[in-house]
Amino acid sequence: MAKSAWQMKVRRRPVTISHSVNSSCNLRCSFCDEWKKNLAEKETLSDLPANPREPSFEDVCKIIDLAVDFGIGSYNAWSTEPLLRKDLPDIMKYAKSKGMKTFTITNGLLLKKRMNALKDADYISVSVDGPTATREIRGADYDTILDGIRYASESGLLNEPLLMNCVISGKNLDEVTDLLRFAKELGNVKMAVEPIYSFQRMDDTDWDGMSIRKDQRPQFVSLMNELIDMKKQGYPLINSKTYLKRIRDGKVIENCRVDRGILAIDHHGNLYNCRIHNTPLGNVLESSVFSEDGKIIKNGITEVWNQTKKERKNMIQNCEGCQFFGYAELTLMNNYNIESFYGYEWL
Repeated sequence: MAKSAWQMKVRRRPVTISHSVNSSCNLRCSFCDEWKKNLAEKETLSDLPANPREPSFEDVCKIIDLAVDFGIGSYNAWSTEPLLRKDLPDIMKYAKSKGMKTFTITNGLLLKKRMNALKDADYISVSVDGPTATREIRGADYDTILDGIRYASESGLLNEPLLMNCVISGKNLDEVTDLLRFAKELGNVKMAVEPIYSFQRMDDTDWDGMSIRKDQRPQFVSLMNELIDMKKQGYPLINSKTYLKRIRDGKVIENCRVDRGILAIDHHGNLYNCRIHNTPLGNVLESSVFSEDGKIIKNGITEVWNQTKKERKNMIQNCEGCQFFGYAELTLMNNYNIESFYGYEWL
């Protein structure tokens, strides 16, 4: 906590790197633009002899080294589906060897099969939205995902409680509380919620089929009140009550502090300070210089970060705010919201 506070408040830098370790996925979620973008890229590059879209293990390790040198203490292996990467355990092990806390986010379909390989993952997050939304939006087998979560919970292999992340949409308003009860039943599973958020860049997504309609608004408000009450009763919901109340009331989180929370790097090495705006600031690998023995001569993350101070400031000042849980909770804490500091449990 002291190291993170120093990084955020004194150095004014992010504490977590969210790194896309691959571009492949075993799902076609209708609201996700990552697989669509990567599929289009694959078609464009299909005539090339090699696949330049997947970072090598050596490049992943370089990015981890750059992040540690930059002062970041947490590594999140994020992508379309990181468990498709066979050397993910080696990536987790390498990040741990550098003193980092390790995270991975998965859709859960391969969790049971690969749980034994995740011994060096401190935190595992599974995206699950209830039976209707999981099947209709993600096209996934809901029972397989729950079976994987239950297996992980009972395996004795979890280093920390597993997290279920649930996106609230018009498809699952009457299924969210059942998921929270399931988490409590398992005992070492927690849950986070956030409302579905329509990114401007996802212009080919059928938001009418997923967004919370006007006639569903009373049901949504009732759900949020029930979740707030369940948190007070001790259910394992990691969101702060402040955040839950704000999204219940349709309010965005303003005065964003994403610049002190999460740094994102895609599978090409492009750095993003915010995945909502989704504007690359520069390429950290191309901006780096390493010696023959792998030592950092010039840190590309530091280079890009320092050179884009004006762009990052303008992005935050011109942002209308959002409800994205990953950014919102860190923003509330950085803005000295006392309830969020104690009520947000994940970190």
